Amino acid sequence: MTTFRKTLLASAAVLAVGLASAPVQASTFASSILDISNFRLLHSGGAAYSTSDFTILQGTNDAHATASLNGVFAAGASSIPILTGTPNVAHQCVGGGCPVLGNNNFNPFPSPPPVPGSFGYADQDLSGAAIVINGNPAGAHARTRADASTATNAIASGNSDVGTSTTFAFTLGASDTMQIAFDAKPYTQVYVSPGSGPDANANARLSWSINIINLSTGTSVFTYAPGALNADSVLSRTDGSPGILTYAPAFAAFGGLTPLLVAGTTYQITIQHNTLANTLQQELPEPDSVAVLAVGLLAMSAALRRRKS
Repeated sequence: MTTFRKTLLASAAVLAVGLASAPVQASTFASSILDISNFRLLHSGGAAYSTSDFTILQGTNDAHATASLNGVFAAGASSIPILTGTPNVAHQCVGGGCPVLGNNNFNPFPSPPPVPGSFGYADQDLSGAAIVINGNPAGAHARTRADASTATNAIASGNSDVGTSTTFAFTLGASDTMQIAFDAKPYTQVYVSPGSGPDANANARLSWSINIINLSTGTSVFTYAPGALNADSVLSRTDGSPGILTYAPAFAAFGGLTPLLVAGTTYQITIQHNTLANTLQQELPEPDSVAVLAVGLLAMSAALRRRKS
């Protein structure tokens, strides 16, 4: 009987301490994907601009993909002249739970999100061109994604862009307007599990804009930043408001028209295309019911000690 009491006392104490300190399994997840297709720069008559329409045409296609987890980064970048080619940065991931995604996989995770581990992820791809180059039809296809997931105490993020973006200077041979036309499919999703720790959060957003400035005066002559690819896409969840939010409208057509661009004047176009996701997770102790159980076990062990004395 004495041996049994000693064993019970020890087991009760160990179990009570273990249960009281055991963490809740909690998760945070964020994802953002932006698919821009058939992006073209068109004359007032609807035909695509080509290299022959410019007396000056120079610039670069820039791209970046950066992932991070707890201050550890994985990053790739590329910068290619616009008349030479387009960048395709390899996907980047850091963390023990990196998802098995092939390069240039821009499909969302199944919903609800799997939260497979703690990782930051980013990818980017750009193909085609906004104008006719070397006889190839106009139509650029730009895709970016960023994902962040935490299944334990961690800070994770993904960040990808294609350009800050494509930037080039041009001078037209004849005055004309410039129509911007493209299709876009935006996607953002955030998730915080019930019972996540204090300050746990998940955030996702998209950012897309085009700006044309007069390089002689430094003034902006045209800006286009549709809300569907910017403010409308911003999602956030916290421990105080857990659950899942998803922004996933269907492919839609977008477009804008510049004022008259004067021949002989040099302009610069900057197309900014960015996806961002970040998450923070902190573990919580088990709920009050477990704490009550722990207290009960400790009380039982104390009673046994009193009986023995």
